[in-house]
Amino acid sequence: MVENDELRALITEAQDGSVRAFELLMSSHLPQVRRFARAFARSDADADDLAQEALVKVYKSLRSFRFQSAFKTWLYSLVRNVFLDAARSRAGRERSQEAPLPEDHAQIPSTAPTADEGLAQAQQRQRLWRALRQLPPEFRTAVVLFDIEGHTYEEVAAIEGVPVGTVKSRLSRGRTLLRSLLAGEQAPEPPFSEGATGTSEAGVSSQVRRSDK
Repeated sequence: MVENDELRALITEAQDGSVRAFELLMSSHLPQVRRFARAFARSDADADDLAQEALVKVYKSLRSFRFQSAFKTWLYSLVRNVFLDAARSRAGRERSQEAPLPEDHAQIPSTAPTADEGLAQAQQRQRLWRALRQLPPEFRTAVVLFDIEGHTYEEVAAIEGVPVGTVKSRLSRGRTLLRSLLAGEQAPEPPFSEGATGTSEAGVSSQVRRSDK
């Protein structure tokens, strides 16, 4: 995919070592990268550290980008790999020692809720992110990229390097597991096959989107 001239020039300048160009290049992606990191970290501080680690990796690897794909696809593929490596390095421990997100991380809604409503919304966000962190990394990535970040099936497939059918399968199974976790049930062991691509989890998708607002 050919990037527009302005973006291409900025990428080229950053590849030549301009820190300012790199900062400008990444500025529009920082909120998404950090939010993505929340699904792989135990706390806000850990999410910051993980996002920083990913950005350092992007900076060091930028010269390898050859404009053969969209920059956003290349970026999120690299960031995803950093997050998956971090998750795998602390496999069982991460699931058993989840820490709730601080309430002040929640975005302020456009209309001020009552104290009880605000507390309920903060608790819902905490439950959602704790549940997301318990999903297997591949399912977690698909759910975050598609349901929270709003990428298309094709974009998620390109980022993950898998067929669109696999993305749909991971979303279906990830939403099923997430629904069980949010309901307070023990999540079933995911089957080996990734063939199911049902859409009965649309309600979970909507809840994920609402809870992240």
